Amino acid sequence: MIQVQDGRRALAIVDRGAERIDLLLSDVVMPGLSGPELAQRLRERSPALRVLFVSGYAADEGERMQGYPLLGKPFSRRALLVRLREILDTPAQG
Repeated sequence: MIQVQDGRRALAIVDRGAERIDLLLSDVVMPGLSGPELAQRLRERSPALRVLFVSGYAADEGERMQGYPLLGKPFSRRALLVRLREILDTPAQG
């Protein structure tokens, strides 16, 4: 697991090529790059990347997610784990 504070740092890590990333778990609203912008840029580099967004404004964000799954805040640890398992068990696209 790699944890970064903003989207630009996440891109820098991927561009260094030091880490393989299987799934992006990102808030929709972040400083620097939004979650959807980050996902788009990362998928240009790795089309099979799986994505899960979280948001405290899930009802308002649904249309902006471009088909990506969205988990509304607040959520339980179990809800997060179930959702991550569903995504990781689904064959990668791309």
